[in-house]
Parts: sequence; structure tokens; C-alpha cells
Amino acid sequence: MTTPPETIIEEIQSLYRSDSMPWIVGYSGGKDSTASLQLIWKAVASLPAEQRTKDIHVISTDTLVENPVIAAWVDSSLRNMKAEAERQGLPIHPHRLTPSLEHRFWVNLIGKGYPAPRNRFRWCTDRLKISASTKFIQELSEANNEAILVLGQRRGESQARDKVIENYSGSTRDRLSRNRDPKLSRVWVYLPIETWTSDDVWMYVLTDENPWGVDNQDLFSIYKGATPDAECPVVVDKSTPSCGDSRFGCYVCTMVSQDKSMQAMIQNDDQKSWMKPILDFRNNYLSVQDWDVRDFKRMNGRVKLMGKGDTAELIHGPYLQSYRAKLLEELLRTQCALRDAKVPGHVQIELISLDELDAIRRIWVEEKGEIEDLVPEIYERVFLEKYPGRVMEPVPLEAEDLALLNEIATELDPEASNQLYQLTRNLLAVQFQSMQTQKRSRHLDRLEEVLKANAFRTEFDALEFAKSTRDEDQDEASTNDELELIPLAVVEEEEK
Repeated sequence: MTTPPETIIEEIQSLYRSDSMPWIVGYSGGKDSTASLQLIWKAVASLPAEQRTKDIHVISTDTLVENPVIAAWVDSSLRNMKAEAERQGLPIHPHRLTPSLEHRFWVNLIGKGYPAPRNRFRWCTDRLKISASTKFIQELSEANNEAILVLGQRRGESQARDKVIENYSGSTRDRLSRNRDPKLSRVWVYLPIETWTSDDVWMYVLTDENPWGVDNQDLFSIYKGATPDAECPVVVDKSTPSCGDSRFGCYVCTMVSQDKSMQAMIQNDDQKSWMKPILDFRNNYLSVQDWDVRDFKRMNGRVKLMGKGDTAELIHGPYLQSYRAKLLEELLRTQCALRDAKVPGHVQIELISLDELDAIRRIWVEEKGEIEDLVPEIYERVFLEKYPGRVMEPVPLEAEDLALLNEIATELDPEASNQLYQLTRNLLAVQFQSMQTQKRSRHLDRLEEVLKANAFRTEFDALEFAKSTRDEDQDEASTNDELELIPLAVVEEEEK
């Protein structure tokens, strides 16, 4: 090893005793973060009790769409850490962080209709990982003036990872460097195993007893048979590689063409074959080739072209209502199949929570004006029981009324019946909401928004309009604009 474990432990002890700054250790449950935490645990445990004066916070961000095997391993490890730290009298405090409700994957994908993440629209990393960890680190560092963030990153893993490490170099303090993120300006970064190789890490975690009581052979078994990539890092800034480049990541990840780690687990271990419904859901319903299931216009009705001349086409926006409903039903059926398998430790596995279902329902009915109120109907069709979520105000029209409205729209304009139906339904929804709240201040503005969002009879009409009004000076920019795949509401939010 370039730096022996004993030397690193001495270095950790020296750094720990040198000031009053609390430590934050990023823990993903993989081999690198395990090795880093083991070294820190051993170093602090070896100090006299009176010198263990600083708190060490172990943070692990659960995106709530993690590979279930990894999520279970991390959750079990955090529970063990808490119990053992208390038993051993160590100031080590594990924290399981989760994204806020409005940032969760299904609320954005199924609720708002964001298309599946892709290179030009990687909306997931910031919302699912960065936001939760950054908030924790920022609050702790500001409360204590400064903090030290410990990461299990190593040189030589990849060019991208080396570039991240270079961003942490140039410190005026020995072995510590400033974080480049302005939000974390009070945070120092420490990389205890940056000189180690992957073999060095495995040698250490397999030959040195885990101090919080888990068996690292189990960790090795999880890795065995999967692709030889790096573990999913704890993401604390946008320069950190995403889980899409890692061995273990979110099972919904569309940054890679296949989830090779889950596929390998299913193929190599009969005891993990229960995950096949998850893999099937991901492969069948989450894809970046999805323009046919997305609206031809943005959320507010704006249209924009990609390409030039006769080959120009509209940049599609959020998922259509029909596809969002299908995604939700198939996700619930997948959850139902997993529970029916009655796998020990995963009997009550939850792919989507009731809070998320309530949030999706509110977005569909109140924000999108989809007063069909499909969430309870879908839930009851899958689980054969009454929807247990929050009670909402009754919608203005019964299912029979909406069916009649759809029938009339078809008679009036067969070619654009769906657009006519949506326009009328959304106008009724706005009128109903205004009557309920008794707030008329923005009533006319909201009606105008609905009219603008449903201004085109057909996609062909929208395409011809976009061609006739296109600003030639923006043609090339629109083709290469990385924000083009984002629904308009997100673009405006990011530009604030």
C-alpha cells in the first residue's frame, strides 16, 4: 500500500485532536466508504476517552430508489453503527438522509411528468442526492463555523474521479483542502485513502475486523459477480460522478443502458431472483427513447423546434397523462409482486410511499387540472382495497360527466378531440378551484394560462406555428441547448 493503515490511523488521530471542528463522514455502504469509516473508527476508539471530544457524523443518502439489497445493507449497517458507538462510548452518530418530498423521483417523474433522466437532462442527481447531503453539511458547518468532510475517494479509479480530487488540492492546511462549492465554503475535505488501490481497499476490509459488527465478507459477496466499476459515491457536489457511472446505483437509472449489477445479482444468486420484477419494470417502462409518450408542447403550451428546415421537429415536454397513469399502475403492481414473494427482510418493501402517492395525486388534480383523480382508482384496482391516503376536496365532475364531455369533444372535433377535452376539463378545474378557495385575484390569469397551454389543435399545427415564428438567430442554440428536454417550469426554476 502507498500509505499503510497504521500511518493513516495516526494521521486521523492527529487531525482529530488538532481542532474543534466536527467531522462528517460520507458513507455509501460500498467498500471505499467502509474502509474510510473503519480507519476513522479504529483511530478514535484508540484515543483515551477524554480526547474523544469531537462529534463524528456518518451520513448516508437514501434516494428511495436504491437497489433494495444495497439499501438493506446500508440500513442494517447504520443501525449497527448506532448501537456499537453507544456501547463503545464513541461520539459517532449515523444519519440516514432522504430527499424532501418534492424532490423525490416518483413525484417528479410520475407526478410532474419529467422525462427519465439522460445526459442532457440529469435532473435526478441534484434532487435525490446533493440536496439532502448539502443541507446537512451546510447546517452543521454553519452551526460550528467549520467542519471536515471525509470522503472515500481514491486516485486512479477513473479520470473523472481524479479530476474531482484535483479540485480538492491546493490546501494551505496539511492533508485538508477547501470545498469548491460556494454553499460549502466552510467545509474542509479529507481523503484518507486517496492513495490506495481497489486491491488495497479489499485487503484492508477483509482482513481487519469491522468495528461496528457487520461482516465485510457479506459486502464482498454483494460485489462478487457484478461489473468491475467503482461504488456509488456519496454525492456532495455536481463535480462528483453520478451513480450512473457506478457499480451500485438507483434501480431506475437511465444514465446507463442496462442495470448490470442488479441483472448479475439475479442471474448469479437464486436468493436474489425476487428482484426480477424491479428489473423488468425498469427495462420496460423507463427509457430515454420516449418522445411518443410525451406531450408535444411544454407545460405552459410553449413550443420550440430542434433542427432546421424540413427536418425540424418539436422538442417534446412532459409525459402524457396516459403514460403517467400507466407508470404508476405498473409500479404499484411491481410492489405488489415483491410483497407477494414474501422475501425475508423485504416482506413490506415499499417502492413508492403513501406520502408520494398523495403528492402525485395533488399535482395531477390541483396543478395539472386532471380532475379524473386517477390515483385512488389505480390504487384500488391494484391492491383491491380503498385508497388510504389523505382526503381531498371532491372533484367537480363525476366519471360519467367526464365521459360525456369526452364524447362531445370527439363529436365536435374528431381529429383533435383529446386537446379539446383537456382544454374544457382544465377550464372547469380552474373555475372549481376558484370557487372553493373564494380567491378571485388570479382567476382570470389562470384561465388565460390554461388557454395558452392548450392553444394548438394538433401537433402538426404546433409544428407549423413554431416554424413560422422561429427566430433564425436561435436555431443552432436550440439544437444544442442542454435545457431543451426539461419541461418549461423546470427551466424557469433553474434560471431564477
